[in-house]
Amino acid sequence: MARTRFSDARPAVDSRLRVRYKDTDQMGIAHHSNHVVWFEIGRTDLCRVAGLEYRRIEELGWVLVVTEIGCRYRGPFRYDDEVLIRTQVEEGNPRLIRFCYQLIEAGSGEVRAEGFSSHVWVDKATRRPRAATPEVFAKFAQFLG
Repeated sequence: MARTRFSDARPAVDSRLRVRYKDTDQMGIAHHSNHVVWFEIGRTDLCRVAGLEYRRIEELGWVLVVTEIGCRYRGPFRYDDEVLIRTQVEEGNPRLIRFCYQLIEAGSGEVRAEGFSSHVWVDKATRRPRAATPEVFAKFAQFLG
């Protein structure tokens, strides 16, 4: 798995949630599949803070297609733990954007998982890669530090 390069030098967006009972397995631990869902929550919130909600991205004729995703698990989350999802834009250009994530147990501040997702800008109508306009990309460039 490609390593995530989370950096204090880049702006981050924080989201919070609590582990629900339905998110846990028989051992009382949040199932690993939830981590990817939590990444999406963080990414969606970052887009909103950037001033370009996912809905607006689609209205403008794009979709962000996942090309790669990864997660490094460091420790478990359990029922009712508060999860702090910290999201950054790790790298980007008008054709590709890569987000990185930290999943932190809010009470202890312990990083329990780190991950990333890479996306290409795709024309919604043709489903072909298409460069984001300078105006659209500028919304995310502000997060590159």
